[in-house]
Amino acid sequence: PLHALLVRSDPAANAILETRKTGEYNMDKTIAAIRKQGRLRSFLCYKDIADASGLNWVKSRRGVAPHLDALSAYSVEKGWPNLTSIVVHKDRMDTGEMTEDNLKGFMEGVRAAGQDVDIEDVAFMKREQQRVFAWCRGEL
Repeated sequence: PLHALLVRSDPAANAILETRKTGEYNMDKTIAAIRKQGRLRSFLCYKDIADASGLNWVKSRRGVAPHLDALSAYSVEKGWPNLTSIVVHKDRMDTGEMTEDNLKGFMEGVRAAGQDVDIEDVAFMKREQQRVFAWCRGEL
């Protein structure tokens, strides 16, 4: 899709596309929220991402997936672990497991960002979660 092409080829276009598709979501605020929770080895839900940008979840929920896809691409571009791996469904925040739809969306974002997936999807997701926790604590 066009989104994946822009994300890989032009960071400026990526920023414009993200703003258009995700409304008022703020990448810096999302990263800060993920870093904060990651230092605690804790997960976030989608509403937490909206809250970090000061958005009403009901009004902004459609924009969270494109925002997380942009963050996935940004993570890969920076050489970071995939920060979106610790964003899960609210009912799974205690375990970090992903629902089938959550995992599908996560893996689509990973692959669109060009990240190498060398193991089974669930194992990849769990490995990325551990890498995010280590990165947030300054261990990577």
